[in-house]
Amino acid sequence: MPGRRKVVITGAGLVSPLGTSLPEFWRRLEAGESGVAPLARFDSRRFSCRLAAEVNPNSYRISPGPYTQEIKRAGKFVHYAVVAAQDALCDGGIDVAAEEPETSALFLGVSTGGLDEMESAVLRQEAKGPGKISPFQITSMLPNMAASLIALRYGFKGPQYTISGACASGCQALGQAFHGIRNGQFTWALAGGTDGVLTPISFSSFQAMHMLSPGDNAAATPRPFDSASNGIVLGEGAAVFVLEESSRAEDRGARIYGELTGYGTCSGGERIALQSTCDLIRCIQHTLKDACLELKDIDCVYAQAAGIKQGDESELEALQILFGANETCPLITSIKGHIGHTFAASAPLNLAAAAGALTRQRVSRTLNLTSVCPKYAGLNLEPNGDLHNVRNCLINTYGFGGVNASLVVSRHKEDRSQAPVTRYLD
Repeated sequence: MPGRRKVVITGAGLVSPLGTSLPEFWRRLEAGESGVAPLARFDSRRFSCRLAAEVNPNSYRISPGPYTQEIKRAGKFVHYAVVAAQDALCDGGIDVAAEEPETSALFLGVSTGGLDEMESAVLRQEAKGPGKISPFQITSMLPNMAASLIALRYGFKGPQYTISGACASGCQALGQAFHGIRNGQFTWALAGGTDGVLTPISFSSFQAMHMLSPGDNAAATPRPFDSASNGIVLGEGAAVFVLEESSRAEDRGARIYGELTGYGTCSGGERIALQSTCDLIRCIQHTLKDACLELKDIDCVYAQAAGIKQGDESELEALQILFGANETCPLITSIKGHIGHTFAASAPLNLAAAAGALTRQRVSRTLNLTSVCPKYAGLNLEPNGDLHNVRNCLINTYGFGGVNASLVVSRHKEDRSQAPVTRYLD
């Protein structure tokens, strides 16, 4: 649309079960590797699911700097966010203090905050009394502390926002940052999502909801879109991006991973913990309208698909209604089989994967998908080595409480004329 500012991605940082650098993350996705393994953080023998997609604690380091001790005292969601932010700023060549910090903004999606710190504090209080609670307890677990400590550490002076929309939190954070830059509220932003929910109370809670995949077969769990899917595997991590107005990025010679072109969000679900097909369709339609794109323009869908049969089928039904009548159905993939369900980090990590698809022209296959329900056989879930030119990727996320959000990320204009082809990797 004429007059709208273009918003590009010029820096990326992540902490994930598949590593803590973008090249490693891409390589391991493309190689079909899984970060799901037997849970090591605590004794899982009392739970029906004994698997998790954990971040290797030796794979990342919080760089020395202001507020290091406060960061280390905080929950893991803060650790992951700070590391992802420091790497994104470095990757994007951004010195906050030199970039007119009042013209920037900070948006982070957080689902649960410092649940690990909260749970351990309750157990400590019950065992040893209230006198054993740290004076830093509150600031170690508040959901806004990830964004706040990043802002304090790097000297942000513009607005900071923490968005909590369950699993859609990170997508909403990215979308709001994108719209803010496009509308001229600020020139650049740091945006993404983070969560660290691997605690006994999380396992107990999701087990009570019958949402965890039972057993300990890490080689075949979870199973997004599969007819034998039986639940999720909990994951953790963060992904944070530098977003900026396109002409600004080009003027400073920044590397561009892709362009955010559309964002949509809406309310509506079948139940408090289950999305509805009609509302997913509305959300995607809003997003495509915002991007000024048609259904035929979407080449790849990074789906929510976590391995919960009802939820996966609602999304497949929505995609079938929207794309099933097209001559060419987009590739549809899920990275949950590789990294588990990372909650607020879900859409940001999907965005990291989509950036790889756009820049490398490679799309990773959905891991552990062996048998598609015949009802959805017409969708491009197993494309058997078809060749594609990936220009526009749709990213879907849905959260408890009927929170629906989607993004479109596109190949930047300078790359679109190259029209390379890509193969959906085996």
